[in-house]
Order: sequence, then C-alpha cells, then structure tokens
Amino acid sequence: MSVYSLIVDLQLAGKLVIIVGGGTEGTRKVKSILGQNCKIVVVSNRLNKFLLDLVEEGKIDIIKTTLKDTTILDRFEKPFLILACTNDRSLNRKLVKKAKEIGAFAYAADDPAVSDITYLAIINIRDTVFVAISTKGKSPLMARTLRIKAERVLKRLIKDDDIEYIKLSNFARDAAKRTLKNSNMRKEYLYTVIKDKNIKSLMERKKFNDAKNTAMRILEKWQ
Repeated sequence: MSVYSLIVDLQLAGKLVIIVGGGTEGTRKVKSILGQNCKIVVVSNRLNKFLLDLVEEGKIDIIKTTLKDTTILDRFEKPFLILACTNDRSLNRKLVKKAKEIGAFAYAADDPAVSDITYLAIINIRDTVFVAISTKGKSPLMARTLRIKAERVLKRLIKDDDIEYIKLSNFARDAAKRTLKNSNMRKEYLYTVIKDKNIKSLMERKKFNDAKNTAMRILEKWQ
C-alpha cells in the first residue's frame, strides 16, 4: 500500500529552533533557516568561522558545551523545532525522543525514520516560486541530484512574466482581504484581475504599477 507524505511549509517566524551539533550538518541546517525570522540556538562543543560570524552579527545564539545526554533541552521554554545533528546516532535518537516529549517537532540528521520532518531538496526561483523534491529520506543525495536536473528545466519554463503575475496576484489578494469579507468574492475578484485584458496588456508592457492601479479600480467595483 502506498503511503503519502504531507509536504508542509513550517512557519518559523517568532519560534525557537534548537540545532544540536555545530559540524557540517548542523551548519547546513543553520543556513537553511537563516532569514526565517526565528530564534536560532546552536548547541555545540566546537564552532566554525561561519557560526562565529553569525554570533557576532547577532543572528544566532551559541551554547558551547559537550553533550552526553538530553538535559540541555530542559533549559528552554517551548522550543518549536529541535534538530539533532551530532555525529552520535544514539544521542541524536535520545534528543528526538526528548523533543517529542516536550512537544517540539524533532529531526535527526542521520535517522529520517524517527524524525517528524524530512528536509527536502528545494528549487528556489527568484525567492517567489519554491519547488520541493523528496525521496522521503531514502536518498538525500539523489534528491539533490534530481533538484539540479529539475532546476534547469523549471528556470526555463517559469518566465519573468510569471513571477510578475505572482507579485500582482499577491498585491491584489492582500487588498481584497482588507475589503472583501467573503472568501468566494475574493477568489472571483482575483480571477477577474488575472483574466483582465487591460491588465494583461499593461503587464506585457512591463507597466506593473499601472497594472496594480487597475486592479485596485476593479476592486472598488466589488465593494
């Protein structure tokens, strides 16, 4: 029987994320969540230059210690996500177990089977379109290989015009949420904006501000 995964985008803003381990894998995980506007704490007995620079910049906090058990997690109040990235498989499993006991999402870098989440290979197109590729932890190497292949194709398929239409749709959606209380009306309004011939002409001529103004005039008729 096939088992389907639920791919979700965790909203980390304002949340506490603890990364245990400051080696290659831990550093990679730090990089993956920088810019998510969350509080990042790295627990490690060694720090590389990249992590030290982030501490200096105030982007992460560090607890420098050698872990032998999971008691370090008792220091924190309501962590949202705990990433176990040490080179000790047994310790990683204990950290995952402890994380679940205190109500946090848990991840072990060397053991997807016990983790609540799986890191996906992400294709990022101009910070606007994100495509995830997953092997459900079976082969992270192949996931990255497939990402590289797919990225070449998608970056040819998704044009600048598509990105600008996404931005316009987001602008119109935010405006509609402020004025139209009915979700069906908002949806119909957004379809109207995307299909509007005048807006299409403005977008083709790269008159993006004029397209936004036209979208606002259309919205006025819906109020």
